[in-house]
Amino acid sequence: MIKKAVAISVVENDSTFIHGDTLLVTGKKDNRKIRSYYNVKFFKLDLQGKCDSLFSDQSKGITKMYVDPILWSDKSQITGDSIKLLSNQETNKLDSLKILNNALMIKKDSAGFSQLKGKNMYGKFKNNNIESLDAIGNSETLFFLRDENDTLFGIDKKQSSDHILILFENDDVKSIDYYKAITGKTYPPSDFEKLREDDKFLNGFIWREEERPLTKDDIFIKDEIDLEVPEKSTNPKEKSKVKVPLIKERPK
Repeated sequence: MIKKAVAISVVENDSTFIHGDTLLVTGKKDNRKIRSYYNVKFFKLDLQGKCDSLFSDQSKGITKMYVDPILWSDKSQITGDSIKLLSNQETNKLDSLKILNNALMIKKDSAGFSQLKGKNMYGKFKNNNIESLDAIGNSETLFFLRDENDTLFGIDKKQSSDHILILFENDDVKSIDYYKAITGKTYPPSDFEKLREDDKFLNGFIWREEERPLTKDDIFIKDEIDLEVPEKSTNPKEKSKVKVPLIKERPK
């Protein structure tokens, strides 16, 4: 199937819509394989994604995303060189994910962006929501910390030579555990505001909200947008805008 090709799967009254310029579907029911190439997007009520090529094996519950893959879940954005999603074959619900090389999670906060970075990242789902993320290898975090009244009391900016584990509850951070050779500090909000603008973002940060499909019809939109990329500048409020054509590498 080409042009406006779309594959739809239904699990527990929740449909997943997958589109790509070229779509190949093989196999019988419950043993189906989907391959999609070029300008791939998918939409599900609780999870959306985009990449250049996608492979899904229904019999094994595996979905692989390649070339500039990105996932959105609630207020979170996840990127890496490749992303693998694993589903529970009994319930068909999402079980876990793997982000390999240049893994970065960004979560929008009213005061800024919480961020988790590592060479690789492994996550677990509970009821189709992200329950934990474990960043492995030269991991870093920049997180906005809030109390039970949702009042901001600190910004955690730390690094670990080993890994950083974050647990979520109702999409909020429940705990952050650091392992081995920890450096960095927790800033009070007033001190964090005094930092240079580029120190408020981890390397590789790009917020790509405009590319996110918000409805099943948005999977047919081909993106060519202006992205705001933090750059080092003498003026902490300055940001550069970069015109990004389809499928080409993003600014690092």
